[in-house]
Amino acid sequence: MSYHMQVAVLLATISIFFAPFRASAGLRASALLVALLLLIFLWWKTRVRTIEFPKGVLFRASVLTWVAVVFFYSLIGPNWSLSLVSWRGDVITPLLAGIVFYSLGRSPRIVAIWLVALLVGLLVLTAMLLIEPFQPGIATYAPRYVNVGWLSTWLVMLASLLPLAWLLRWPKPGLALWLAALATCVVVAAAWLTANRVVWLCFGVMFLAYLTMNKRNGVLKSSARIAAFVLCPILSVGLFYAASTARAAYYPEAGNGVVGMLRQDDRYLIWEAAVRTIAERPFTGYGFATEEAKNALSMRFAEPWFREHFKQAHNFVLNAAIQMGIPGAIAVLVLFAGIGYGFLCRRHLSPQVCAVAACGVALVGGVFLRNMTDDFFSRHAALLFGALVGMLFAICDWRDPTMYATAWETSSQRLRDAEDTAA
Repeated sequence: MSYHMQVAVLLATISIFFAPFRASAGLRASALLVALLLLIFLWWKTRVRTIEFPKGVLFRASVLTWVAVVFFYSLIGPNWSLSLVSWRGDVITPLLAGIVFYSLGRSPRIVAIWLVALLVGLLVLTAMLLIEPFQPGIATYAPRYVNVGWLSTWLVMLASLLPLAWLLRWPKPGLALWLAALATCVVVAAAWLTANRVVWLCFGVMFLAYLTMNKRNGVLKSSARIAAFVLCPILSVGLFYAASTARAAYYPEAGNGVVGMLRQDDRYLIWEAAVRTIAERPFTGYGFATEEAKNALSMRFAEPWFREHFKQAHNFVLNAAIQMGIPGAIAVLVLFAGIGYGFLCRRHLSPQVCAVAACGVALVGGVFLRNMTDDFFSRHAALLFGALVGMLFAICDWRDPTMYATAWETSSQRLRDAEDTAA
């Protein structure tokens, strides 16, 4: 790997390592831009194409549709300059991340660098969460890790990468499995500390999606697979209930515990108000990422506290419709459907590629479900989403089958190594 390529990989690593932290917008965007310029320079210097974009007509069309729709509504909105700045950060930067990570993710060695960076970042975030724990009774609480809702979204995305520990051929597969086990424990612990409820349903759906796509691959016997299909929903719903019970303790007015809390969830009122807001401007919206869009929703509440704190629909599809009308909501749905379909199309290439594509489907499904009860599809989270989509597509499109390893091969190799050591 050339010196320029090494620097580009380092810059890409910096962009995702610092993305979770406040005041990192300039750093992560600059790192991605310089990495892209280095790839362009190498293309010009070597006449070898160094910039790629994942193939797939529907996938490419969905991404371009999202970019074009947000750009159009940014121009016609009430505050086009502010909207274009948000378009650059929420749309173009994640797109840039996807292109850079897809173009650079050419081997397990490079992917390993990114995964280690994400693991270190996860450990730092968890430590910050322990130092500044969730304060549900303080609506204005702003810890250094942004907020627990955003952090739970970050955890959902990282969870989709855990199977890579046994799907790729690492120089030290045993170490990769240990690091994956550590990451799993930290993800679960951090998810519990966020006091978020929906995250457990996301994990359950993601795991079921992964199992479904790999029903003919892997090492699990039929009985074990059936047990996993049965136990996964039970565990997911059980953890959702446990997290809801813990969360209900902070809200004595719920009265009836979890059931009372769910019935009194403010999201029902917010979603109803969001639908009425959309109905007023179903095709023009109130402007992408503008104060006008926030005020259009918040002014529907008579209670002052609601007006002060409920400025988004707590659903990213409804938020898109408020900002850009029904076409904006359709563009969001098309984007996720196109990315998911791009991964599904690759499942027939080989059993190994199918397993990696399942990670991509889990990523898309988890992020979509997480943002159906809130809206964290912007800035930090959108950048990581774009980067991981690009990285997983890159792994799926590797032409060298020797870079993959099935769970059975990894386990067999460890068994042979143990036998050789004993002998």
